[in-house]
Amino acid sequence: MLIVASLGLSAMVGIAAPAAGPTGGTPAWVRDYVAEYAAHVERVVTPIPAWARKHKLDCSACHWPAAPRLNGMGIQFRWAGYRMPDEIGQKVDVTDVGHYVSIRGRMRYDYDKTQGVPATSQFTWNDVTLFYSGPFGKNYSGFFELERAAEDELEIVTSLASAWGKASSYGGLRAGVMHWLLRDGTAGFDRPTGIRTPTPFGTPITGAIPFRFSNDQLGVEAYYVRGRNRFSAQVLNGINNTGSGTATDPNTNRDFVVTNHFLFNDQGSSITAMGYYGTLVGLVASDPADKSHFWRVGGSANWIIQKLELMGGVAYGKDTDLPTTGAGAFATAEQTGLGYWAQGQYSFPVQNTLWSLFGRYEFVDPNTDVAGNGSKRFVFGTVLPVSLPESL
Repeated sequence: MLIVASLGLSAMVGIAAPAAGPTGGTPAWVRDYVAEYAAHVERVVTPIPAWARKHKLDCSACHWPAAPRLNGMGIQFRWAGYRMPDEIGQKVDVTDVGHYVSIRGRMRYDYDKTQGVPATSQFTWNDVTLFYSGPFGKNYSGFFELERAAEDELEIVTSLASAWGKASSYGGLRAGVMHWLLRDGTAGFDRPTGIRTPTPFGTPITGAIPFRFSNDQLGVEAYYVRGRNRFSAQVLNGINNTGSGTATDPNTNRDFVVTNHFLFNDQGSSITAMGYYGTLVGLVASDPADKSHFWRVGGSANWIIQKLELMGGVAYGKDTDLPTTGAGAFATAEQTGLGYWAQGQYSFPVQNTLWSLFGRYEFVDPNTDVAGNGSKRFVFGTVLPVSLPESL
């Protein structure tokens, strides 16, 4: 029997912030599966309280039911380059650094008890992150995130984007190290309430190529927004044989992605569809020049009915041209994987905030040709913003 308890506390403040200005925080609560968590802590993209100060809004204007989940307004704000859509084409005053800079620190307490083994517990400082992000000029924006993790690793996410047009229809380009889909989409490809990303989106969907929807990647994107719909096409460097999307990629092969997001209403009910075609060179060490190819398609949808939210998603993957000879060879030249998940959530009003309870079922089968190798996960949790900027 394994008993796991983890309490996370996150505080996010803005440099040069007015004392009475609104602030925002990131929820952090029960973290399941300590072994998996220790292997790779999934980063949580947090709100930027500087934007709330700039627009003189409470963080709940863009987040529901708790940060970092976005509602319809928050999603459209992000699409327009961290400006209100009707501000496209207006020159932005960038002299107040408090509208652009924020700092986040996160810590947690873990208690671990396995039968027959002495219990352990510890305080852990997850990370410290510096954000410098927002619009500039008439048509441009940037996002810069520098994170120092507990393992003394530095991680950088930085991109520049443009937005040309008007509130009802606009388009542009984005380039850099990006959240190319997960944490940048809608309906679960954004962030479902709770700390854990659904397994089909946060882990490899097949057993051969270590591609994950959650990996940040380096590349360029062209997009077009019309009303509540956003369509984009991306050219990315792709991943290496460890699954990294930001490592050096000297070969001439590139990956291609198309995505479409549609908002049904202001609450954030939405649907996402995507297709990905990629090439991986040197999947096995015995043949560093070998080329394997892979397809990924996925979709997700959510619907919010007052304080009830239903959400689900599916991901399908197919790997082709896999090496079948040499060290690390695969039994077949092709593999297919399938994953899906479903979540229900209800939020209760508590004073001036919402207390959310949620449950989720997840399933991943990394090789549909092999019987009985699928895995299931049940995730249950609660999110209660206790005060701002701190959240539990």
